[in-house]
Amino acid sequence: MTAPVQLNILTREQGEPTGSDTAIVSVPGRWYVPLGAERAFLAQQAGIDLREISERMAADMGERLHHAQWTVTGDPELVKSLGAVHDCVTCRAGMDQALAYLRERPDSEVAVGHLWWA
Repeated sequence: MTAPVQLNILTREQGEPTGSDTAIVSVPGRWYVPLGAERAFLAQQAGIDLREISERMAADMGERLHHAQWTVTGDPELVKSLGAVHDCVTCRAGMDQALAYLRERPDSEVAVGHLWWA
């Protein structure tokens, strides 16, 4: 497992955010390339994908993205702390699903996002 990586998605929206939500997505293999015995994180590719995901999620909720902050991690405790923003049925189900994913795939990671609306 690699150290957590944080990526910020910025927009040109002005003013204060009007609301927010959280999201958890699995990390695709294309975010890494082999580098000798290690693997290198492709932050640019991850940023492109996470911007698209963030904007699509905002649009699906009838919102415009103000900004987003994503953390890529395989640490279940970090996933719990980052993903526990809303204590609602949907968020708890998403958290449970992400934790099950990490348990079943010990070398995997997820991206936990906090998205703010414009």
